[in-house]
Amino acid sequence: MMLENYYPISFPYYETGFGDDLYAAKWGMRLQFLDLNDPSLEPFPKQHFALIGFKSDKGVYINNGRVGAVTAPSTIRPHLANLPWHLGKEVQVYDVGNIDGPNCSLADLQESLTKAIIRMKDLNLFPLVLGGGHETAYAHYKGLDSAWSKEKAVGVINFDAHFDLRPYDETGPNSGTGFRQIYDDCKAQGKEFAYFVLGIQEHNNNLFLFDFVAKSTGIQFLTGSDMYLMGYQRICQELDAFIAQQEAIHLTIDMDCFNAGSAPGVSAPQTLGLDVNLAVLLMQYIAASGKVVGVDIVETSPPHDVDDHTARLASTLFFYLTRILVQSH
Repeated sequence: MMLENYYPISFPYYETGFGDDLYAAKWGMRLQFLDLNDPSLEPFPKQHFALIGFKSDKGVYINNGRVGAVTAPSTIRPHLANLPWHLGKEVQVYDVGNIDGPNCSLADLQESLTKAIIRMKDLNLFPLVLGGGHETAYAHYKGLDSAWSKEKAVGVINFDAHFDLRPYDETGPNSGTGFRQIYDDCKAQGKEFAYFVLGIQEHNNNLFLFDFVAKSTGIQFLTGSDMYLMGYQRICQELDAFIAQQEAIHLTIDMDCFNAGSAPGVSAPQTLGLDVNLAVLLMQYIAASGKVVGVDIVETSPPHDVDDHTARLASTLFFYLTRILVQSH
C-alpha cells in the first residue's frame, strides 16, 4: 500500500560527496535518501536510522499556540548535516522525506505518519522524527505501538514543560492532547499507559491536569524544580524504576522543556526550564537502556527563533542520542 501525504526527499540539499574519511566526515556526507514507497525495499539485516519530517503544526494552531513548527524539519536538517559523523562505518542514516499536507486534516496527517512509522519498523529502521507540533508524538506512538505488537503498551518518556493530557471533547485533538489520546487508547485496549514526564512547569499546567495525574496510575512526573534539587544521580534512580517496568520506550522531546535562553524558537517559550547539559545527559542515560524504539523532537518554531539557535540545539540532541543508541542496540 502506498503511503499517503508522503514525499521522499527529491533533491540533495545536504553537503554533496560521500565521506569515506570518517575522521573528517559530516552527517551530510554520510546521509542517503530512501523512498518508503519503493516496493523493492527489503528489511535491512542490521538496524539503521531513518529521519522523517512531520510538517504540520495544525495542532499548535488549534491549541492557540505560536505557529511555525511546520518549517522545523527543513530548518533542522541542514544543521544536522553539518555535524561531525561519529557513528562509524557500519551505521547508516537514511533521510526518508516528509509527511506533508497543508490542505489535509490533522487526523489524516497523523494517520499518514503512523503508517510511515510502521513501514520504517518493518524495514528495520529506527525512527528519528522531526516535528512539527507535539501532535507529532501521538502519530509516532501509534506507529511504534502497532509495530511492537505486544500485550503491554509502549512506555513514554517525555521531556516537556506541559503534561499534554488535556481533554479534547470540545476543541478536538491538538498539540496539548496527544498523551491523553494515548491514555484513552490504552484504556480502551485494557492496557495501562506508562508515562513519565520530565521538566513539568507548575505555572504552565492547571489544577485539572495535576488532579488527573494524581488519580491515574502509571503516570509520573518530575517538575523542573524537582530536577534542579535532585540532580543527575537521583533522577537516574527514578528513571531506572520506570524503565525496568517497560519492554519498549518512546522518547519524545518538546523543545519547550528548556528555558527561552536556550530555546527561544518554540511554540510556547519558557521563562524557567531545564538545564541543557543535564537534559542531554539524562536523554543519553535513557537511550543507553537499550529499550528506546523511537525518538521525536518537536515544537521547534523557526520563525520565532534567534539565529536558528533552537534548530541547532534540536540537531545537537539527535547527534548525542544517536551515538548512544548505536551502542545500545
